[in-house]
Amino acid sequence: MGAAPTTHTNPEKKYMLKIPVQKRSKETVASIVESCARLLVQEPYHAITTDKIAEMAGVSIGSLYQFFANKEAIVAAVIDDLLQKDLAYIEEQLAKLPTTDLESKIHAFIDIGFTRFHDNRPLRTALQGVQGMLDYWETRRVFFEHYQKAILAHMPQLPGRDRDMVALFIVSSFNNILQLSLLGPQSNEREQAVKKEVFTLISRFLQP
Repeated sequence: MGAAPTTHTNPEKKYMLKIPVQKRSKETVASIVESCARLLVQEPYHAITTDKIAEMAGVSIGSLYQFFANKEAIVAAVIDDLLQKDLAYIEEQLAKLPTTDLESKIHAFIDIGFTRFHDNRPLRTALQGVQGMLDYWETRRVFFEHYQKAILAHMPQLPGRDRDMVALFIVSSFNNILQLSLLGPQSNEREQAVKKEVFTLISRFLQP
């Protein structure tokens, strides 16, 4: 993960006791978050402790507790960091979309989502099992707001319909489909079938 997760998905970082300011503190937090992500892939959630995270990060347990109150807070930081990177990639790729026909844009939108969600699948799989235990709604809310705005920039006019609501439905539905499809059994044939159905779903939903 590298740099400390300074992100616009959850600017207040309510899961943190203290926001790192100095370079060394940022590096400490980054190491803690990265180590937690690695452990989530390697071990069951219940087996992970703050002591293990601190040991892998090469920091003292006291340093860890300066920034995080518990394991759940660190996992929330892992999720925030992952969503930030997802959003940065999606926004960058959507900004590159040419002004072409709607059908081409929908296909490109679907490919962007699948490409991103293929990245770091082991961590996504691990997080899928623990997200229900965590309170990270604010992070997801801001993520969806930014994603929604990026989609709105490419949506056609829809007379008589709420474009903001339409974009939100597309983003939230597609995100759920990605998680369900990519975290299950994998094959190129299955992925192509899912893409085909997603294209049908979105294109019909956008019909006037």
